[in-house]
Amino acid sequence: IEVSDNGMGISKENMAKIFIHGFTTRKEGHGFGLHSSSVAAKEMGGSLTVHSDGQGNGATFTLELPIKLKGVTNAH
Repeated sequence: IEVSDNGMGISKENMAKIFIHGFTTRKEGHGFGLHSSSVAAKEMGGSLTVHSDGQGNGATFTLELPIKLKGVTNAH
């Protein structure tokens, strides 16, 4: 699943910290949301990643999760 926006984007400096517990750029933020989402994705065998070409260029978050299809073998 990919979610993209054309908002303010993410600086290179913040890209390195975005999934760290407690990191936030919001005045009243707590920094738990992206961290806990990333941990949950990993616990399910998947991943949560982000891409941004920098400030002013929006961002894309990608959530990848494995699937199991009942009765199907060798699913890709």
